[in-house]
Amino acid sequence: MSVRVDTSVPRTRLPEQAPVAPPPAPVAPARTNTVDAFQQVPGGAPTGGTAAATVPPQVSQTLTSLPPGTLSPENAAALQTRLSTLSGDALTHELNFLQQNVLNTPNADRATRTYLEMKTLQDTRPDRITQATVETLTQGVATPRDAKGAAGQEGVMGPSQARDAAQALIGMTGSDYKALQGALDNAGNKDNQCIAGADVQGERALLLKAVGARREQLASPGLMDRARSVFGGTSSAMNEVTGYASRIAGSQRADLMRQSTVIDLNGGTGALQQRWNDSCAPTSQQIARAEADPVYARKLHDEPIHSTDSNTAIGREQADALKNNGGVAVERGQAGGSGMWPEATLDTQVGRYNNHTYARNDIADTPAARQSSLDRADTLLKDGIDVPIVVNWDGGGSHALMLTDVRGEGADRQYLLTDPWNGQTGWIKGSDVASGSTNFMAGTGKLSITYE
Repeated sequence: MSVRVDTSVPRTRLPEQAPVAPPPAPVAPARTNTVDAFQQVPGGAPTGGTAAATVPPQVSQTLTSLPPGTLSPENAAALQTRLSTLSGDALTHELNFLQQNVLNTPNADRATRTYLEMKTLQDTRPDRITQATVETLTQGVATPRDAKGAAGQEGVMGPSQARDAAQALIGMTGSDYKALQGALDNAGNKDNQCIAGADVQGERALLLKAVGARREQLASPGLMDRARSVFGGTSSAMNEVTGYASRIAGSQRADLMRQSTVIDLNGGTGALQQRWNDSCAPTSQQIARAEADPVYARKLHDEPIHSTDSNTAIGREQADALKNNGGVAVERGQAGGSGMWPEATLDTQVGRYNNHTYARNDIADTPAARQSSLDRADTLLKDGIDVPIVVNWDGGGSHALMLTDVRGEGADRQYLLTDPWNGQTGWIKGSDVASGSTNFMAGTGKLSITYE
């Protein structure tokens, strides 16, 4: 039987075999992402919480009036326990905040989890995790980046990024904390003037996300940064954050959100494109790094992101990644090039900023194996950790792409995919991926590798 090969499909030549990995080095606790860092005891009560209290009627009414599936049973129980310890104005304030900014969003469950985690941290470090910080981080998870965009349901951060930001806030030096507070207070202002229509909340959420992307540098500053702090100076990592604050100060929400990512929030062909024939892996990592670090995302937007021009900063970065990792950069559509395996640079280019250590998962060619991989990816995606994938094309060759969100349950699950060849973002059905014959935008193939 002959096979008709569509020559328009990118046929990246990845190495025939993945390099043999050396024994893994011990990983410091701070480098390992914990998907469910918020521990709970049976019944949904937060660890370290108080004994069961009488549930105020307004709490019961709020939770029972939610549409089915809004909150997981665990988050609903934990929220009820937390709110039941409050009364009077304090309870009214928390309920109003949750009803107006969290429980009415498509990210209610993720944001409720973040709210609970942040309130627990606030209990122990109210000097650094203030009420304003709790609310900004929670809204950063809850509020869709683009409520009207087909691919804009996710917030500017996930629960993981909120945790990273909180840990950085707790661990940073006093001079860094003071500089950050100044930047947060200045949100919505440009040149000492309040800008009409500026997205103050969006600016603040992105600044805290940028802080989380620099968690290690801020919470454990190097020798030079420690020396500067003695004299009241700020760290190089905080200087990056405050420099970014100046760039986005007074921005309108549409521009702010568009320039904080390189996927297409409208679900179209406006995402970042690979500039070389075989640079799908470096491009996918640019996409994931931009999702983790808004400072980097804004830098990429200094030039058109949806372009195939290789003589650009984006193109040179992709070419350098190939050349430094055994690949060969040739113009799109030309022969003689070769790609690279994502794991060659995944932890240094992405894991460094989302504080997650990736592991390669080769998938057996069965629906059950593909479904199992998707199930594991769900947990990461709901936490805000993007999942790189590799697909094998039906006509030969492979391609690296990026998953950045998941919606729905069971057979209705869909995954937000960005394809670097076409620069296209859109939803694909989980059932189609599991079946083994999937339209991955640039062609039809099978999911073969995930990085978890």
